[in-house]
Amino acid sequence: MPKLLVDSTAARLSRWLRFLGVDAVLDRSRSTARLLLCARREGRVLVTRRRKLEGASPGEVIFLQSDHLTEQLEQVATVLGLSGALSPRCTVCNEELRIVPRSFADGRVPEFVYCTQKDFAYCNKCDRFYWKGSHWKKVRDSSRSILKDPSETEQNP
Repeated sequence: MPKLLVDSTAARLSRWLRFLGVDAVLDRSRSTARLLLCARREGRVLVTRRRKLEGASPGEVIFLQSDHLTEQLEQVATVLGLSGALSPRCTVCNEELRIVPRSFADGRVPEFVYCTQKDFAYCNKCDRFYWKGSHWKKVRDSSRSILKDPSETEQNP
């Protein structure tokens, strides 16, 4: 699975890609040259809507054709051959999440969440917890028709 460098023109997409398990770093740099340099140096494919990069090599750049999030997600999923089999990543820092025992979340998530959820994932880097709440369901439902095997996505918080 290629690693991605997503620029500021697709910041929202970067969060959804991470949620679906794609290694997608967000870079808010305004310099096209800097973005390309960073992508090459880190072995990443640049994802952008910048018209300057429309004709760039497909192996280096994914030029997003649409302004709409679901269409962007569908384009990237098609290019990468995404399925629902990937483990989710932290939507903030891009680190891989680890599944933790429910007791680990006790006192560290809102009480209502702890009482209503049984599965938790945790980001070691930024000390955040994730669970299958309404946001997870929204992402899963929105990506269901895009991913090749969405049933596997349901296994991950």
